Amino acid sequence: MVHLTDSGYPAGTIVVAAAIQPRYYEFVLSLGALGAPAGTKLHIERSCDITQNFNNGVKKMVGEWVWFLGDDHAFSPQLLMRLLGHNVDVVVPITPCKVPPYAPCVMHGLPDCPDGDWKPEMPLYHWDELSGEGLMALPKGDFIGQAGMLVKKSVLDKIGYPWFKCGQMDPGRLQEDLTFCRELQQLGYTVYVDQDVIFDHFAPVCITARRHEGQWVPAISAGTGSVVVLPFCATKKNANHDYNSTTDPRKREVNPDYHTHPIAEEPESVPA
Repeated sequence: MVHLTDSGYPAGTIVVAAAIQPRYYEFVLSLGALGAPAGTKLHIERSCDITQNFNNGVKKMVGEWVWFLGDDHAFSPQLLMRLLGHNVDVVVPITPCKVPPYAPCVMHGLPDCPDGDWKPEMPLYHWDELSGEGLMALPKGDFIGQAGMLVKKSVLDKIGYPWFKCGQMDPGRLQEDLTFCRELQQLGYTVYVDQDVIFDHFAPVCITARRHEGQWVPAISAGTGSVVVLPFCATKKNANHDYNSTTDPRKREVNPDYHTHPIAEEPESVPA
């Protein structure tokens, strides 16, 4: 973390909930390059108790805000300063889900759940719903996780311990993030979503293949067993070259936008 002495923003606390060590180098590199106001504290809570990791981090906070992180994300060095610049009580970037079809980690509430109750049939947002610009006020009753969420101290003071709670909506699930979001809304706070920032989300995946219209094409399999097929990433050897070019398998035409090497001109024929 890089302390910025002339940032113009007050110090705060970055809380990381992790296990024994971070899971991804991308997270470590992002954290090391991150710009933060002078005096900002980095607090890493390490245990399998995710909920209490966040609670312990808030207990030990300093300054005027907390930025909540997990260790399976990557972000730009300017992200924290950008979020602080919005100067709202709660703001969060968009995190994609780890499993196909990789929708945003944002859920619509249901009409019969006016108090923000959770039900398993709640639909995820579609990407076109979050493709505007600037801040979007999350409608009351909708849910978003706390990954990358920046929260002012005054908000946390109003909630009080425990800030994060598990098993509140479904006794068999953690859902500490959804419960936190619901409590923010019930207390009258607006959760703002920064539609210009994607909070990269890392996960182990299996690269495999599935038959599509009679041809093997690449596919990605997630740990849940879901599979997404990528027909436009299929490769077909170009008859004039010894490297693969990305093609649309339905048209059998080379897509020039995806060449990884320049296309060499055919040599002129040499008279015998």
